[in-house]
Amino acid sequence: MEQHILRIEEKLQQLLKKLQQVQSENVSLKETLQIKDNELIMKQQQLDELDNKLHLARIAGAAQGAPGDKEDDEEFKKEMRNKINEYIREIDRCIALLNI
Repeated sequence: MEQHILRIEEKLQQLLKKLQQVQSENVSLKETLQIKDNELIMKQQQLDELDNKLHLARIAGAAQGAPGDKEDDEEFKKEMRNKINEYIREIDRCIALLNI
């Protein structure tokens, strides 16, 4: 009976040791995940900045009459028309408020 209890205690110690290892690994993996999440956020911000720069470069190129891809050019024209219409609507709202 005593040997049985000793084996149970030994197995319990092994399980506790394994639990500590797993918990330590879990903490390490969480830290790694947090670092990767932060890197992903930074990369997304860089991508957004580059997209914005590309968009501004296209606007500048179109304003200077630079040749572009037909599809990009048509898409750009639609986008600019929508922006201009949006600005016109906003100006109309401002004028209406001033007339009140």
